[in-house]
Amino acid sequence: MMGDLLKEAVHLLKRQSWEWAVCGGLGIDLFLGYESRRHGDIDILVYWKDRDDIIRSLQAEGYRVYEMLGGGRAHLITDIKEQRREKRNIFGMLEDCGIVHLTPTGEKDIYGIDFSHEELKKLNFIEFLFNDHDGDWFYYARNKEVKREMSKAILYSETQGIRIPYLAPELLCLYKSTDTEREGYGQDFELAYAQMDQEQRDWLQKALSFMNPTGHKWLREG
Repeated sequence: MMGDLLKEAVHLLKRQSWEWAVCGGLGIDLFLGYESRRHGDIDILVYWKDRDDIIRSLQAEGYRVYEMLGGGRAHLITDIKEQRREKRNIFGMLEDCGIVHLTPTGEKDIYGIDFSHEELKKLNFIEFLFNDHDGDWFYYARNKEVKREMSKAILYSETQGIRIPYLAPELLCLYKSTDTEREGYGQDFELAYAQMDQEQRDWLQKALSFMNPTGHKWLREG
């Protein structure tokens, strides 16, 4: 299971020296072994320690790189030394990218940003989400007390002779659990949960309970 967009992304990422893994809905599909739904873009998990190298790599590939600031704003990174580092995601876009609409704010290199809901047709946009690990443990970005062994956090899909790393489905679902009404997230959870082994389900249920002490719609009994 590897569409043209994922092929492009893997071709780009395999050329880099830093660690990465597919996340988001495509990560769910790599776990399932088939394309479960259409995906508007590609999300890639990376690590904070590699941030500057990632930005330089994207710029060398011809991408303009922006860091999200929150509040519908983004900062164009033109100088690696001048970063806000306010949010955990950056994105790269090429000149012909049509899914991102930028509006100057009057502040230098700061733009209002709006995303269209068109399906991405080629790799003129790619988003990176930053995380932490210490070699042994992968740490959930929203609470470092929630962690997963690296050997269980990053899995691999053998697709058309290419080994593709992806974030384990229990972690993907934990990230998605903060926005359960977003289109596709409920389906992602149900399909992935049905295919997880018992240890994965137990970890996810424990993490959901820890993060949501008053309850969560994805918690299951037994």
